[in-house]
Amino acid sequence: SNPLANGSVIYTQSGYFSREFAMRTDAGMVGINVGIPVPVGMFPFAGHKNSFIGDLHALGKDGYKFYTETKVITSHWFDEVEGKSTDVSTWDGTI
Repeated sequence: SNPLANGSVIYTQSGYFSREFAMRTDAGMVGINVGIPVPVGMFPFAGHKNSFIGDLHALGKDGYKFYTETKVITSHWFDEVEGKSTDVSTWDGTI
């Protein structure tokens, strides 16, 4: 096990071994049948373990989450036809 775990590569024609390698490797960047596992711009160029410096993988999901304020919205929609009534519901006579 490498203490930096930046990138790892496998050359294979087997889908099975490529999936096994991708699942079992500790590296932050995995290449399958490519010489250097450098991702495109939308993915973070960062490894795991001691090769990663900072708090977030700024170009990945972490960057999106950092600049996003999440909220929970609960809503209930009423039917407008059912909502129209001439009678007003009260508590009179129920207690």
